[in-house]
Amino acid sequence: MGRIGNLATRRVLAVASVASVAVAAGACFEHNYTIGVGAPAGVLVHDEWRHHWLGGLIDPNNELMLSEVCPSGNATIESEMTFLNGLVSVLTSGIYSPTTVRVRCADTRAALDINLDVHDVARIVRDPAFLSWVGTAAPERLAEVKAAQLDLLAD
Repeated sequence: MGRIGNLATRRVLAVASVASVAVAAGACFEHNYTIGVGAPAGVLVHDEWRHHWLGGLIDPNNELMLSEVCPSGNATIESEMTFLNGLVSVLTSGIYSPTTVRVRCADTRAALDINLDVHDVARIVRDPAFLSWVGTAAPERLAEVKAAQLDLLAD
């Protein structure tokens, strides 16, 4: 009876171990963050593992300066625990729990492909609404724009 009991206990422990690894490795998650108008299909500009310790309780400084990797300000940030991240976490008993972070950025260069000739630019700069817009958007440049408008009107 002792030997049969040991065999049954081993089987139960083996099944429980395999089930725990399968559940832990399958417990993946994903969070998506939209910045500006987002860019879910944008250019991948950042892809790395982020390091977390003690099941995510200790998170070293994992800051990402979005303005440096995505100057347009339109991005989608994907933070997920992939199967591989989960496997590493299980193998380290949750002491080290990495996640994968990807940043996709909108390429605004294509949207800003505007062709203006000299006359179009002159018409825009002469418009009083342009001066008002500069006063709101860049008040420190207002005097410079006014001087340029005067030069343009003299021509």
